[in-house]
Amino acid sequence: MITVIVKTKLLALLRDRVALMLTCLLPIVFYAIFAGIFSGMASGGGMSSMVAAIVDEDGTDTSRRIALALEHAGSGLQLQITNTTEGGPVPWTVESGRKAVRKGRVDAAIIIPSGVGISFGPTDTPPILVLVDPSNPIAGTAIPGLLQQAAMTGMQSTMIRSGMEQLERFGGALTPQQERAIDLITAQIANSEDRDDYDDDISAASAMLLPVQVEDVAAATDEPTRSMATYYLAAIGVMFLLFSVAGASGSLLEDQEAGILDRLLFTPLGMTRLLIANGTWMTVMAFGSMLILFVFATIAFGVGPWTWPRVLACVIMTAVTATAASGLGLLLATACRSRAQLAGVSTVVILAMSALGGSMIPRFAMPAAVQEVGWYTTFNAWAVEGYLEVFWYTAPTATAGTLFVGIAPAVGVLLGMTVAFFIAARLLARRWEAV
Repeated sequence: MITVIVKTKLLALLRDRVALMLTCLLPIVFYAIFAGIFSGMASGGGMSSMVAAIVDEDGTDTSRRIALALEHAGSGLQLQITNTTEGGPVPWTVESGRKAVRKGRVDAAIIIPSGVGISFGPTDTPPILVLVDPSNPIAGTAIPGLLQQAAMTGMQSTMIRSGMEQLERFGGALTPQQERAIDLITAQIANSEDRDDYDDDISAASAMLLPVQVEDVAAATDEPTRSMATYYLAAIGVMFLLFSVAGASGSLLEDQEAGILDRLLFTPLGMTRLLIANGTWMTVMAFGSMLILFVFATIAFGVGPWTWPRVLACVIMTAVTATAASGLGLLLATACRSRAQLAGVSTVVILAMSALGGSMIPRFAMPAAVQEVGWYTTFNAWAVEGYLEVFWYTAPTATAGTLFVGIAPAVGVLLGMTVAFFIAARLLARRWEAV
């Protein structure tokens, strides 16, 4: 009897091609996504997608060696010497670097101050300043280590000279023969440093070698400290918005199974208006759920501050996000044959889009190729980017015009997705009219 039951279940699974595909392909799909992300990070892909603006205020051979060694550190960190975002190319400044980090155009800004140098003890040498966004913890931890590595590889002659100065200070002056030997060694090392054959195996040294200070990009402004709860509100909110809409879209399939859909198609309503009506309901529901989430985040985690331009921009982003999500829900519902199929297919689609679009893993931690795929294939990437433009990249004192310009690309893409989703859903819904 047990054998008969097992055989019956197996035959049912084999006949249901969608269920069979989900059973066999679901593990493969998610393994491929996460393996591609994390294997790329482990092999340097995470750093290869990281871009840093470099501001050289020292303009000496020492600062040049630091920048050259940092570029050849073998980490894949991309350095930008000039700013091309504002009609450039022009050299980066502290202010333009800070602005670029805050707007997400670069991951960090490295400020090499005048008088920079290596020291093995207490010193008044100004530290190299690394401006980072707190939403990107990789930049704040990786770049200081890379700077120490650059000091060890690109400034070995300077390190030897500094060490000898400390030795003379505490142990007495060197003899003329010792000084000539040190000069000969440092000259040979300096010549090798001008070449590109750096040793990538030298580990990072203590921060006493090259003073480095990491600073939040907004620390020098009068803006309030940004909470990470604000950053993740967008990512998590968009993902669960999709799940809510996918669940609500199942009412179309329930109506079909109950025979209600057939009766509605014989009324003046028609399929197009029926889809619009269902899409409108899902949009209202999604809009309300997002607003409730914003209220909770404001009360429980202090998200804000809320200004009228921010409120208006948030309403616009929520409206277009909810509308596009509803269009996707209609597309999924019309593409499936049953509520069970919808549950499986929507889970796969939403989780895959969330993984690639930044709702599960921050996009800055992904290899550049995966980030590019996210822009072209996911709903989440554009929705999250639009919300971050409202809550994260733009200062609370920003005007409505500044916010509207910032969210315009995301709004345009989401509206385009809405139209595409609805057209595809309407074409797939013809099968119901043919019955």
